[in-house]
Amino acid sequence: MPNTKNQLDRLDPLVWKIAAVAVLGSLMGQVDATVVNVSLSSLAVDLHSSLTTIQWVTSGYLLALALMLPLNGWLVGQLGARSLYLWCFPIFTLSSALCGLAWSANSLIGFRVLQGMSGGLMAPLAQMMIVRAAGRHTARVFGYAAIPILLGPLLGPVLAGAILQHASWRWLFLVNVPVGLLGIALAIRFFPKTVPKPGREISTLSASAYFPRGSCSFSTVWTMLANGSA
Repeated sequence: MPNTKNQLDRLDPLVWKIAAVAVLGSLMGQVDATVVNVSLSSLAVDLHSSLTTIQWVTSGYLLALALMLPLNGWLVGQLGARSLYLWCFPIFTLSSALCGLAWSANSLIGFRVLQGMSGGLMAPLAQMMIVRAAGRHTARVFGYAAIPILLGPLLGPVLAGAILQHASWRWLFLVNVPVGLLGIALAIRFFPKTVPKPGREISTLSASAYFPRGSCSFSTVWTMLANGSA
């Protein structure tokens, strides 16, 4: 009996691989929510824009991220979680590259909105993938997965400070490209194939109950601060 119980409690290593890849995408989205904050004045100078306008680089991202959340369940029902994730991750990576190549404040804001739209879908998709892979061990896996997600908004300014000491603001976005390409390759390798089931996927949004709501609250507060200072 003890051996049987140990076997039931033991998680398949593939579950941890799926969770790690899922968290990577979600973490990138959370880090990018705050990574630009310390460079707004530099962006305004380099792109010949006012600080009021350049603040939409942050606010536009957060607004797009929040607006995409209600569409997640419907899109998963149409495309499947794996397919949608493999669409969002490349779009997020491509939009990061475009942000790094932006030639004006308006182009940067537009690319950030695109980045926020894809990033807004990756967080709930990560939860879905973990729930499906972990099964009855979901709470246990989420206990570990939530840690980097909650640290993401705090790591953004730290990462930005380290990058700006040695490179231009463009590398705040370009650094996502190699990480994103790695994440896409790992997602293709480890994520199980799924078949879209219209009308049933929305229920998987309940997976968000396992995640602490600190990251969502942070985004909400920051949006209010950004709008208030705009």
